[in-house]
Amino acid sequence: MQSPTLKCCFQFVPLIFLLFLLSLNPASSASISICNPDDKNTLISIKHHFNNASVFSTWDRNTDCCTNWSGIECDPQGHVTMLAVGSDDDVIGEIPPSMGNLPYLQFLAFSVFSHLSGPIPPSLSKLTNLQHLDLSLNNLTGSIPDFINQLKKLDDIDLSSNSLTGSIPSSLSKLPKLRTANLGSNKLSGPIPSSLGFIKTLEQLYLYSNSLSGLIPSSFSRLPKLNELDLRQNELTGTIPTSFGSFKNPDLNLDFSFNKLSGPIPNSFGKANITKLDISNNNFTGDASFLFSKEKTVLNSIDISNNLFNFDFSNVDLPMGLKNLDISHNMVFGLLPKRLGQLPLQTLDVSFNQLCGQIPTGRRLKQFSVAKFSNNKCLCGSPLASCN
Repeated sequence: MQSPTLKCCFQFVPLIFLLFLLSLNPASSASISICNPDDKNTLISIKHHFNNASVFSTWDRNTDCCTNWSGIECDPQGHVTMLAVGSDDDVIGEIPPSMGNLPYLQFLAFSVFSHLSGPIPPSLSKLTNLQHLDLSLNNLTGSIPDFINQLKKLDDIDLSSNSLTGSIPSSLSKLPKLRTANLGSNKLSGPIPSSLGFIKTLEQLYLYSNSLSGLIPSSFSRLPKLNELDLRQNELTGTIPTSFGSFKNPDLNLDFSFNKLSGPIPNSFGKANITKLDISNNNFTGDASFLFSKEKTVLNSIDISNNLFNFDFSNVDLPMGLKNLDISHNMVFGLLPKRLGQLPLQTLDVSFNQLCGQIPTGRRLKQFSVAKFSNNKCLCGSPLASCN
């Protein structure tokens, strides 16, 4: 009769033997599937929804989705945390509701599908662990759904380059961790919600190439971390808010070009810390000389072209770090500042103004063509004709 101790030892022999075999062959342990079965079934259903498109070619039910499927990553428990696929003309149709059945998903990038159409499905509201949502460069239609505000962990959303319509939902302001929002290149209309100025975590906001109208919200000046605000190519009216003079972020890029902005720029805006400013192709009037100053040590690019500015450029004290300068197609008069020839300019255009006098000498100015100085009142000197 076996003793209880001996019987206990024999019971553990199979497990010990199995661990011994696995230690001799590490590859056999790697072949053990860790993919969560429910998540795997969801991914297979997505593949079948798109008729087994080539972008899903590695999604084989007989292999482990966590280690063998392209665009998929999992946590240690085998739950799918990342789904990132894109760029395939074979993906045709709408986003399936089943995509919302991945409860541990943190990163979703389903983009660059030119034939992916239809609305953003409500089922995505179930992805409460989602931090990154990229549905850009598709052909999605409908409006930006309010349910996105339920994704409280979201810090990056990119819905750019689709055919989304309607207004920007003010409910986006309820996303407490949002850092980057790109809604550019759609068909969005209506005003920009002032509530977006209350997202204290917001760093980049891209609303370019839509049909947005109304004023630029003054509330944006309350965003302490803002470093990129792109509102170009819309139908915005009014002028730059007075409050924008309070921007102190030393790495701030503002692009308000190709809108219907008009009137004088408030003097307070000259106090803002800005690295790159583009207000070209609007209807601004009056004086813009206060935008230039040697004290603006962070300013390296400014474009005020194609407006109705009218001021004396003679005594403008240009910042020494300026690399890109465009004041063309205005009514700027006076002389070109002597400092112009000392700047590390990479691009320059002062054409189509009322400038006079000799073009400053400087090795860097020699790289620019006649066209960049042409159509002024009486500019002269290289590369134009010599002064009398």
